Amino acid sequence: MPETTTPSEGSTSAITETFRKFNRFYTVLLGSLSSEYLETEYSLQEARVIFEVATASGCTAREIQSRAGFDQGYLSRVITRLTRAGVIRRRKSADDRREKELFLTKEGQLAFRTLDQRANSQARKLLGNLSSDALDELGQAFETIHRLLDPSIQALPMVVRGHKAGDLGWVFQRHGVVYGEEFGYGPLFEVYVCEGLSPFMKKYDPKKDRLWIAEMGGRRVGSIAVHHVASRVGWAKLRWFLVEKEARGRGLGSKLLESAVTFCQKAGYRGIFLWTVSDLHAARNLYEQIGFKLVEETNGCTWASWAREQRWELQLQA
Repeated sequence: MPETTTPSEGSTSAITETFRKFNRFYTVLLGSLSSEYLETEYSLQEARVIFEVATASGCTAREIQSRAGFDQGYLSRVITRLTRAGVIRRRKSADDRREKELFLTKEGQLAFRTLDQRANSQARKLLGNLSSDALDELGQAFETIHRLLDPSIQALPMVVRGHKAGDLGWVFQRHGVVYGEEFGYGPLFEVYVCEGLSPFMKKYDPKKDRLWIAEMGGRRVGSIAVHHVASRVGWAKLRWFLVEKEARGRGLGSKLLESAVTFCQKAGYRGIFLWTVSDLHAARNLYEQIGFKLVEETNGCTWASWAREQRWELQLQA
C-alpha cells in the first residue's frame, strides 16, 4: 500500500505555481476582473453582496463579512453604494440597535434575479460541451478542492463494502496508476495485477473469497481482497491492498485490514499470507500492528529491481 509522504519544498513550489496559474485562468474564464460582472452594472463584489442579502434577508454587514471574507471598510462602502443606488435598504436591528439589517428593494430583487439567471446561463455554457464522465470528474475535483481548502468542512464519511460490477476494472486501473506514479513501478506490475484478478473471479467462492471496496463520499478510494489458493490449503492470500492519497491518515488502511482478518477468522482459515515489496513502508507498519510476521525475503523484484520481495504471514487462532 502506498504511504503518506510529507511534501518537499520542490513539490510545494510546483503546486503553488499550478494554483496561481489556475486562478489566473479562472478569473478570466468567469470575467471576475471586469467592472461590469455578467454584463450588468454591478461589480463582482457588489454582486456577491446582493447574493448574500437575497439568500439571507435581514442579515447584517457583520454576517456578510463573516461568510464572504470582505474587508470591513470596503464592505461598508459597497453597501453604501448599493443603498444609494436603491438596491438595498437598511433597517435598525430589533436585537441590537447598533446593527442594521439589510434587505433588497424591488430593484434589488430584480438585480438578483438577473445576476442569478446570467450566472446559471454562464455555467451551462461552460459545461455544456463536456461529456457525462467529464462532468463527474469535474464535480469530484470541485468537491475535493473545497474539502481540502475549507477547514470548516468535515471530512467525508468513509464506508467499506463488498465488490460490485466495475470494481475489478477500477482495482486494476488504480494499481497501475498509483504504484506507477508514486513508486515508479513499470508495466510488468500491471501485468501482475491483471494476471491475479482473472483467476480470482473465475474461482470466486463467497465462503472463501472476498473483495472489499472503500468509498469516501461515494467515490472509490481503497481496496483489499482475500483469495483462497489451492497451493496452500487452509490459508488465505491477501491481495490488492490500496488506499488513495486523499483517504490516507484516517485509519482506512487499518479498517480494510481488519475487515479481511475478521472474514478469514469466520471462514475458518488457519492463517493469512501476502507478498509485498520492501519499499512499501506504510503497509509494512500496518501489517506489523495487526500481527503479521516477515517470514521470507528475496533480492530483486520483477517490476522494482531496487526492492526486495517479502512474504508476510499471520497465524489465526482456531
